[in-house]
Amino acid sequence: MEDLYVYPRAYEQVYFAFEALLPTENKRVDERIERAFRAFPWQGGYSAVNFYNQLKYATPKDNRPTVTQMRYASPGFIELYLSLPLAVHIASAVTAVAGSILACNKVYNQIYGDLQRQKLLRMEVEQKRIQLTKDQISLVVESSEILTNMMGIESADAIHSRTKDPLISIKILLSVYRRIRTLAEYQNKSKAKLRTFNELLDDGDI
Repeated sequence: MEDLYVYPRAYEQVYFAFEALLPTENKRVDERIERAFRAFPWQGGYSAVNFYNQLKYATPKDNRPTVTQMRYASPGFIELYLSLPLAVHIASAVTAVAGSILACNKVYNQIYGDLQRQKLLRMEVEQKRIQLTKDQISLVVESSEILTNMMGIESADAIHSRTKDPLISIKILLSVYRRIRTLAEYQNKSKAKLRTFNELLDDGDI
């Protein structure tokens, strides 16, 4: 029962985060997404919960992942109606992290530790804007690029353009990575697997 809650929730949150980095022609949706990226201080767990909820509700209902079939068996499956390019992107990111999870976790821990030592994870937003040094900005920007590359995101520019704040960007990226890591851990335990582009192609589904 716990798996049926944890895995779909992590997947949905990663889906909305990735989708939010794509350009949209719907001005109202775009404004709501930008508000989500700028609304929270990211100094505690409530920021993440509210952030992903706002991204979900900013996405029109027709664009949200919807369960079309579910079979609980061994093996079973959950079939979703959703954006195929996004699904393929997420599957690739999860597969990449699952294949080198120890190395990816080492990178994550290094970045998290560096930010913690610089006291950038707890700093008040207003104080941070005044006190952030050039070296701290460089650390945050470089760490953002490392995380985006690790998750298969082309560049951190898309998230920086949403947040207008590199420190908030890195905190969001760390949060997204933790959710991808959850999906990767399920894959490595053979509890769940996302189908990659090549697998879909081989099975004749695309």
